[in-house]
Amino acid sequence: MSRADLPQRGAIGRQIVLPWRKALEIALKSIKVRFWRSMITMSSIILAIAFLMFIWAASAITAALAIGPQRELDEVKAKLTDVRAALAEAPGAPERAASLERYQEEIEEAIEDTQGELDAAREQIEDASAEEEKKLQAQIEELEALLRPEQRLKLLETYLAERRRQVELTKGEIDAVLQRERATGETSPQEGRAREARAGMGGLATDFLRQMSPTDKWLAALALLVCFVGIVNAMFMTVQERFREIGTMKCLGALDSFIVKIFLVESAMLGLIGTLFGMVIGLVLSVLRQWAVYGGAMWRYLSPGSLVLAAIMAVAVGLILSTLAAIFPARKAARMEPVEAMRIEE
Repeated sequence: MSRADLPQRGAIGRQIVLPWRKALEIALKSIKVRFWRSMITMSSIILAIAFLMFIWAASAITAALAIGPQRELDEVKAKLTDVRAALAEAPGAPERAASLERYQEEIEEAIEDTQGELDAAREQIEDASAEEEKKLQAQIEELEALLRPEQRLKLLETYLAERRRQVELTKGEIDAVLQRERATGETSPQEGRAREARAGMGGLATDFLRQMSPTDKWLAALALLVCFVGIVNAMFMTVQERFREIGTMKCLGALDSFIVKIFLVESAMLGLIGTLFGMVIGLVLSVLRQWAVYGGAMWRYLSPGSLVLAAIMAVAVGLILSTLAAIFPARKAARMEPVEAMRIEE
């Protein structure tokens, strides 16, 4: 035997490292076979994310209702102040033509509303009594005068004043409900006002994070803890169910890293599916609950951006927790000896 033959006979064959694509393919087949059973074991993440999304969505809606009316009222007051200054031709006030151009959208809305009132008054005057007819006629003349082109700024002032009154009424009703909800949640008025002040410092998309009470934060943390423990338990059950499969793959030469890849990918995919289910369930329940409490005002001041942000955060949290919670079970499965795995399965 020559020296040239020694390296060939004693050489170790090159280990084949399978790509992530192969791990993804195996994980998809495993999920397809065990989908409903896996979803039952992953029900903890569905319930935890649903609970988390319920809290975040409720906080987002509450923040929008606590801040939205006040912001709208401040905007209406500022516009009304400008218009009245232009009407009075006060020093430093904008010119009438500039005000008409600046508030063109509000003027169109005012014309539409006034025209609707005028048409309604004309319909009522046909069946009105003599006394009512005089009042309606005076109202019709007043509305027709406001609709004249030269009275556009006065019409705008009347429209903004009425709008301010309506916003103040709506804000009062919402504040009463918010105060009642805070009393139910054992939150003092001072804490509620402090949360509103903090929320008012940011945009509507992030107001709900500042609006969350300490109780909500503790409940959210508890939900995440339950979610994490549930995923670890589910992955341990998955590992125990697949001892023979793990032993077979290791006998065929699968590396420990490849076994870890399979379980991480499978956990991440199941976590994503469960998170999406939980996010939808929590969002729907929260919106229905807040709608029942606040009525149509919820839709008026609702900030879609805050709900989208809450949904994205819930999905991200569920996906990250699913992946992290599967690391220890996956490493345990990868370290198993093939013979031991085959014997335990039997």
